[in-house]
Amino acid sequence: MSEFPTSFTLEYPYTRTLGPVIGPFLTGLRDGRILGIRCGSRVLCPPLEFDPDTGETLNPDFVEVGPAGNVELWTWIAEPTRKHPFQEPFAFAQVKLDGADTAMTHAVKAAGPEAMSIGMRVRAQFPEERTGAITDVYFVPEADAQNQFIPSGEGEVEMSEHLISLTFIENLYPSRARYAQGLLDGKFIGQRSPVSGTVSIPGKGYDPLARVMMAAADDVELPPTGTAVSYTVITPIQYKGQTETEPYVSASIFLDGSDQPLVQQDIHNIPADEFREGMRLRAIFKPAAERNVDNVDNSWMVFSTGNVIERWEPTGEPDVPFEDFPEQI
Repeated sequence: MSEFPTSFTLEYPYTRTLGPVIGPFLTGLRDGRILGIRCGSRVLCPPLEFDPDTGETLNPDFVEVGPAGNVELWTWIAEPTRKHPFQEPFAFAQVKLDGADTAMTHAVKAAGPEAMSIGMRVRAQFPEERTGAITDVYFVPEADAQNQFIPSGEGEVEMSEHLISLTFIENLYPSRARYAQGLLDGKFIGQRSPVSGTVSIPGKGYDPLARVMMAAADDVELPPTGTAVSYTVITPIQYKGQTETEPYVSASIFLDGSDQPLVQQDIHNIPADEFREGMRLRAIFKPAAERNVDNVDNSWMVFSTGNVIERWEPTGEPDVPFEDFPEQI
């Protein structure tokens, strides 16, 4: 198994209107109240827009429930993820609130699994910062609950925005794992085809043109120097999660002795109006303790150098003329 499991997350913000039932429910949570909806002789909480038995649309006839209730089922979350409501161990439980006929699945902040039991009493607590979301409430054992004064917010909660994400985890291929280890060691590791003699970085484990497999014996260490053969000036578009604010250069750099460029190398320390094709560059690695290869993956199209390079700086050598660029350009 590879020593470099790599993960990448597909994530985007999702915004939706809330409608005549969920909107008032989330408005209530923002204002420190939990609302159910009347459905015949029952009260449903969380409220639904439709009768779960007949499918008929329910009138928005709300009733306040709780804030305390009984735990009907629970499970302990020993290792929360970044998407969980708490970053320390907690319980998910089905809580049947006083005045409700259905259970609400939500988080219970408890000292440990030994503090949880079926039938136990819990009470709603509201965090100081509330945004009109389901995370505006959580539960604690009733003995641990504190009395709270929750001021009402302004207006009705009509929109909801949250991040939709899916995380993939896979192990690096052996050749890519050796490449990643090389980056951590401050080295560029490529592979030389035993048939064509071409050098790729990072190696794919095979030569796709000569159709021959390559192994660790075909690995070669390349120098940290190379030639910029193309570049683009990036003006960052501001979006959720964007960390770049100023224009910078993204360059393709052929390391000396390689037949394949390192693409999308970010250059922040050389002004765009001073950067040019043919410029000779040297990679300056970060201190070993600051390097990581978290974003190195098995992609064919974009070959990352991880987060190991502090900067690319000019070597001071004369520029390489265009006619001497590698023919792969």
